Amino acid sequence: MIDQLIDKIRETGNPSVVGLDPTPAMIPEYLKRQMYRQYGQTPEAVAAIFTAFNRLVIEQIWDLIPAVKPQIAMYEQYGIPGLTSYMETIRYAKSKGLIVIGDIKRGDIGSTAAAYASHIGGVEIEGVRHDLWKEDAITVNPYFGTDGIQPFVAACKGRGIFVLIRSSNPGSAELQELETGGEAMYLKVADLVAEWGKDLIGQHGYSEVGAVVGATWPEQGSALRERLPNT
Repeated sequence: MIDQLIDKIRETGNPSVVGLDPTPAMIPEYLKRQMYRQYGQTPEAVAAIFTAFNRLVIEQIWDLIPAVKPQIAMYEQYGIPGLTSYMETIRYAKSKGLIVIGDIKRGDIGSTAAAYASHIGGVEIEGVRHDLWKEDAITVNPYFGTDGIQPFVAACKGRGIFVLIRSSNPGSAELQELETGGEAMYLKVADLVAEWGKDLIGQHGYSEVGAVVGATWPEQGSALRERLPNT
């Protein structure tokens, strides 16, 4: 995944990723009226609205950017119709040649982590593997430690993960800036990310195990770039 992402960045001359995090409030009224007439005020209507809106967005940007990043929570709050919209959005984005990063921020241990990792690794049924979600990469939460991350790393066969290191919200400092061993916790997490991804370096010198760093912390972001040259 990471080599394809770097290739797309170079091809478009643009490192931007467009988030596909729709809410009904942001959708044009004509589109909402159309779907509410057809489906009523239902989750099915909202899902159809999201799918149609995302297609319109993708049609305008597919040749300008390398990737899109749908946030799964915006869809799954509407149940199965919402998840269907999420998956349809992914399929359409990929049909236009875009890299898709599923913003799911999953994390757990053991069999639960392995189940979450099916987003990129697929699921096996009686020896037959199915790639249901089709994301190229996903975001993950590292705070279960190495055994919580390993199932995701193991699934990085042509796919990737982006590990939360430093988030953009103000309250993140309550945990991420706690000192441990003389350094902030997020720096310790950064070192773990480098360790987790050291055997997954692509042809362009970057790992399939990437990092999520909020742009609201530019100085910390610059320091993390130096600390993580392959991430």
